[in-house]
Amino acid sequence: MHGSEIESLKADLRRMQARVNELETAGEEPTNRRNMLRGLGAAAAGAAVGGLAFARPAAADFALLAEGDNTVLQNTSIVAGAAYSPDRNFGLFHLTDDVTSTQSNSRTTALTIAATGNAALGAEAMVVGAKISGSETGMKLNGPVPLKLNSSAAPSQSSGTQGQFIHNGGDLWFCVSTSGSHRWRKLTGPAGAGGYYAVTPKRVYDSRAASPLQGTLATGANRLVSVADGRNNSGVVDIANLVPAGATAVTANVTVTGTIGGFGYLAINPGGNTVEGASTINWFGEGQSIANGVTLTLNDSRQVTVICNGGGSTHFIIDVSGYFL
Repeated sequence: MHGSEIESLKADLRRMQARVNELETAGEEPTNRRNMLRGLGAAAAGAAVGGLAFARPAAADFALLAEGDNTVLQNTSIVAGAAYSPDRNFGLFHLTDDVTSTQSNSRTTALTIAATGNAALGAEAMVVGAKISGSETGMKLNGPVPLKLNSSAAPSQSSGTQGQFIHNGGDLWFCVSTSGSHRWRKLTGPAGAGGYYAVTPKRVYDSRAASPLQGTLATGANRLVSVADGRNNSGVVDIANLVPAGATAVTANVTVTGTIGGFGYLAINPGGNTVEGASTINWFGEGQSIANGVTLTLNDSRQVTVICNGGGSTHFIIDVSGYFL
């Protein structure tokens, strides 16, 4: 056979292989491979004459193109794997351009694809980047956790790609620019508030109301107050969980009214903290009503501690206009 004829037969074989795969997975009436081939035409016979094999391709070397300059990555291959650690064992394979990669070392040099049908765990599929300096980069796509960004090194303001996410120690970062000294933005984390949610301003506490805790607050005293629920003029809850569980802070308007004494102030801390750091609102005379817009940090129970000092006493009101979650 001439080379052109062989190339033509190879093209026919590729089309036939695609058709065989289609027939085998179509879920139609069972059909054996011989009957399939009988319907595919004379090209199969010609292929046999030409000495061409008709079989599914085995795992072998193949080429990848590097993004940007279209550089061909040579010797790229799929390396079989038996297990994936540290999470659990999976059937998997590794994609690598390192010809020295083996089943035992490929996880340090390759993109790992893993999957399991373990009913107890839920069906999972994972795509994991190379393990570099003891930590895996990239992300996981799996059943129990639909999208998981593996922890990596903290971002540097001197490098990064626009649109890139980094997860480091529970903090989630996003790269907004490829240049400049402020390219990374921290989206959320255990030490910071997340998104802000505005609400229609609502009263959550009034010391003049019959409930939950009535009466003025005097110098040297403090009061633990919940800001979780909206309340009516009598102090009765009419909007439960106005500030939802998990909120870390609220924006609020704090008012002192019916002040007593020539001078006084309130300091408002996260619930349970009675150490004054700064005043939240001050008054300078008898019978005043003064308001101040502030952001108040909460404890895990959505409470604040209100501390009175300075020589006077006062009623106080807290109205919430939003929260951080």
